[in-house]
Amino acid sequence: MPMVKMGNIYYFMYMGIAILITVLAVAFLKNKSQKFRHWFVFGLIMVAFTLHFMKVFIWPYTTVEAVFTKVSFENICAVSTLIFPFLYFTKNKTLKDYMIMVGMASGILTIIFPVDAMSEYFNGEVIGFRSAFNLEIIRFYSAHILLFLVPFLMMRFKMHKLSIHRAYRAPLLLILVLVLIFVNELLITALDWVPKEDLFNPDKRNPSFIFGVRGDLTGLGLIIGIFVPYFMRIHPLTGVKFFWPVLWLVIPAIVYGGLITLIFMFIYDTQETLLFFKKILRLNPRKHKEVDISD
Repeated sequence: MPMVKMGNIYYFMYMGIAILITVLAVAFLKNKSQKFRHWFVFGLIMVAFTLHFMKVFIWPYTTVEAVFTKVSFENICAVSTLIFPFLYFTKNKTLKDYMIMVGMASGILTIIFPVDAMSEYFNGEVIGFRSAFNLEIIRFYSAHILLFLVPFLMMRFKMHKLSIHRAYRAPLLLILVLVLIFVNELLITALDWVPKEDLFNPDKRNPSFIFGVRGDLTGLGLIIGIFVPYFMRIHPLTGVKFFWPVLWLVIPAIVYGGLITLIFMFIYDTQETLLFFKKILRLNPRKHKEVDISD
């Protein structure tokens, strides 16, 4: 059975499709008016929004008893898909920054590390590996390609401008989103829509790793966990292995979120970012003297 595995032909096939769609979208919008681009991008947002809810009609989601929990604020990408139609029209620059950076970053990272597409787990249960051409795998990739494409087109056609002076806010908003995901889990558990015994169990429902990582800290878990203090991986009362919900992700969110934010700033706000760091290092470019190497 053809399956998506890290580095195999189907892995690169979907990555190539993502690149092709991006190139075609840019080419299509190149000679269009800004008004047309504005509503075209909004149309893409609504397509992604629709795809998010269409999953309830697709296997393996059809096996979930309370299937509407799967279209709630279940993970970072789900939150983005649900709030992007509103953030797109906001005048708040900080929220727009979050939309741009988290949308592009999560879209890219999901395509590079398509964990859900490669996993035999679904909703905390082992269902076996799925075909690369399974309808849900196609929907999964389509949704995440759009998650990247929307903010990419917004930046490509100057619908928003990032600023180094607001850079620190995006990682903080990311932490708030993780808290929202945690509250969502508490709520659907309290309503008996998901088993209470699954709460806090990283091997069961574990959206965006808020309850830790499955098994030992290896692979992607190691990358995240390298910045996590040991005491945040131990239950304070029993001493057994236990990831402090959400809190264990705060430092990684700040570190990796800050790094990703800086990358965006160097790409989209280059001059202001360089000036910002020159001021920090107390380097005044006007006082810098040229060195005569002719001697």
